[in-house]
Amino acid sequence: MKHCLYFSFLLFFMSIHAQSNVTNNVQGADSIFSTKLTGESFLEKKYKGEPYFYKNWVKGDILLTNGVTIYNENIKYNGLLDQLIWLNPYSSGKIIIDKLSVTDFWLKNVEGVTTHFKRIKVDQPTFGYSSDIFVQVAVEGKISLYIQRKVLVFGSENYYLDSKLFSIDLVESNPLYYIKLPSNRYCAMTDIRRRAFLKLFPDQKKVIDKAIKTNHLNFKNEDSFTKIIEMLNKEVFTSSTL
Repeated sequence: MKHCLYFSFLLFFMSIHAQSNVTNNVQGADSIFSTKLTGESFLEKKYKGEPYFYKNWVKGDILLTNGVTIYNENIKYNGLLDQLIWLNPYSSGKIIIDKLSVTDFWLKNVEGVTTHFKRIKVDQPTFGYSSDIFVQVAVEGKISLYIQRKVLVFGSENYYLDSKLFSIDLVESNPLYYIKLPSNRYCAMTDIRRRAFLKLFPDQKKVIDKAIKTNHLNFKNEDSFTKIIEMLNKEVFTSSTL
């Protein structure tokens, strides 16, 4: 009977281990039943330009869909692929973490600045379906501002190495701005423009425009856009006005 019990437990352990290609144990948790990061191996490709939010590996925390947070992992966000890349400490391999297993993550650069990203589902009208994307959290409130740190290929360049001809893709940052309305609908903006923003609020356009002018704010860059959203949440989009 003891041998049967041991064999059954061994099979159970092996089945759990086989469910994920890549695993990383949470510090302090039981080594058999701990939460794990899952994903697939990532083969890095070279580009001219920067596909990552931070070029170098940074420490980061990852909140999983099961509610568990994994702390201080070496991670990078790839804006070209819209994927979170993890440096596996056990094999030194690069892993694309399963996107649907992640709710939020935080990147902490060497200067101590923490940037919060989260996964949201948005409509893709061109393709007729919804998709999950990672976005930087700029402001959250009655209206929220999220920034997708997209990186796009805009061309290629040929070069020679050891008398052999190679081609390398050219990439550049092309952020996309998502406004989450009080109705919980997401609206995308390709540029920070006053007119495009005011069109999102036809019933409150005049009130919003007046509040922006009264506070001497403008739409010149991301920082100013963030301040506008924060101001509107305090002065216009309060619970009493919705």
